[in-house]
Amino acid sequence: MRRTGIICILTVVVMAFSACGSALPSPDATELATEILETLGETESFALADSETVDIVFGCDSSVYEDFCVMYSTEDISADIIAIFKSPDDETQDETEDMLEEFLESRLSDFKGYAPLEVQKIENTKLITYGSYDILIIISDFDSAKSVVDSAFATE
Repeated sequence: MRRTGIICILTVVVMAFSACGSALPSPDATELATEILETLGETESFALADSETVDIVFGCDSSVYEDFCVMYSTEDISADIIAIFKSPDDETQDETEDMLEEFLESRLSDFKGYAPLEVQKIENTKLITYGSYDILIIISDFDSAKSVVDSAFATE
């Protein structure tokens, strides 16, 4: 009986340590967006959106998020944007994923027909999800931007 109890306790301890090691990092959304822009050398041409602008552009209530950051290009006729949302729960995250997919479709519709290079950027974009984070990046070098995000969420 004692041996079984000890084995159970050891199993619980091992599982607890295993779970701790696999937890995803929780980067600050603004710091992550800034790191993406710095890596790509794009810091000069982007601005930080305030919560009111985020609410209008994405049709959401930014106050429900644990963290968020939206940076957009200040250049004329540019589709470039970085949108990072950290959801507090699964329901909000599902809604956020739908919201970002709708935004992506709308962005494509807005630029189709007159800005082929912007359309190509939008078509090369994929929604990135890590844990409770949903990240949308429309930028020329999506692969490099995604590498920065992958590194931010890498666990060792």
